[in-house]
Amino acid sequence: MSYLQVPIGWLQFWIFTALGILFFVSLIRALMKRTPESGGKRAAKSRIGIILQSVAFFLVGFGGVRPSLPLLSPASIAGAVVVLVLMGGTLWLFVASSSALGKNWGLEARMRTDHELICNGPYARVRHPIYLGMLLFLLGLSVALGYWLQLVVALPLFLVGTSIRTNLEDELLDAQFGQQFRDYAQSTPALIPRL
Repeated sequence: MSYLQVPIGWLQFWIFTALGILFFVSLIRALMKRTPESGGKRAAKSRIGIILQSVAFFLVGFGGVRPSLPLLSPASIAGAVVVLVLMGGTLWLFVASSSALGKNWGLEARMRTDHELICNGPYARVRHPIYLGMLLFLLGLSVALGYWLQLVVALPLFLVGTSIRTNLEDELLDAQFGQQFRDYAQSTPALIPRL
């Protein structure tokens, strides 16, 4: 075991793998359902945020997988439950959010000419639930692989990338919807829902 890795069990690794595959299948499905668009506005700077978020995922996932906990040990079961909750939340947030967005969903910050302001589903609780799901994925990856020290560097990097993307998306929405978006933004937190 590496000094950078805390002990993990096979159970938490395989739960992460299974739910991670389901997440990527959902992502591919959402990409395939996108409709062509013309006109609209794009914020190319959002790619910087995507790169920073990607580097954060790479940092947390870099290293070998070396499960060493007994399969049904309390630590292995606890790790599996945490991964199940984090990755289950990731999957639910992405599927529910991309479904609520419909044609509005895209990888980079952009505004369609026929864009709609979505305030229902997960968007009733947070303005950027997909990024919250990505944060849960990052944490789930860290728990599944046991790489907590990398998370110390990756998490701030992820949050900076997310901040770039959410700020650009909010600017585009404000420009398109004006006071309607400002009212929504004032009542709905950006990333972490109010309890």
